[in-house]
Amino acid sequence: MELHDIVSMLSEIFTIVGLLVGLPLYLVGLSMRGFGGRWVKTDGVIAQTAQGLVIRWFDTTGEVHEALADSVESASLEPGSDIPVWFRAHVPSRGRTHTPEQDGKALRLAGLVLLAIGVGSAILGIVLLFV
Repeated sequence: MELHDIVSMLSEIFTIVGLLVGLPLYLVGLSMRGFGGRWVKTDGVIAQTAQGLVIRWFDTTGEVHEALADSVESASLEPGSDIPVWFRAHVPSRGRTHTPEQDGKALRLAGLVLLAIGVGSAILGIVLLFV
């Protein structure tokens, strides 16, 4: 086999793998972010209770919600400290302290890298047809 044939065969393999694996990964990453619903950002406060440290926040209607302060972001905070909290408008009792933009980010990035490899290999394969 000549070098041209080997590069052409590898180009076809990378095109198939890049496009067939990269597109579903990217779509799953987008759906994780999109189907998660809208998150509302608010300010929470760390409070001390008999159960331990908790985070309290107000929803859009003014109701107070509470959750255990067991996240990485709240681990080093003292009672009375402010902390950003995100909650869903339809389920305000479930809050989170990490930003929702991270949802599916690794899948989207891996999908984009594989898609770029697949498209680049496809272009290389077309160029090799004419060389």
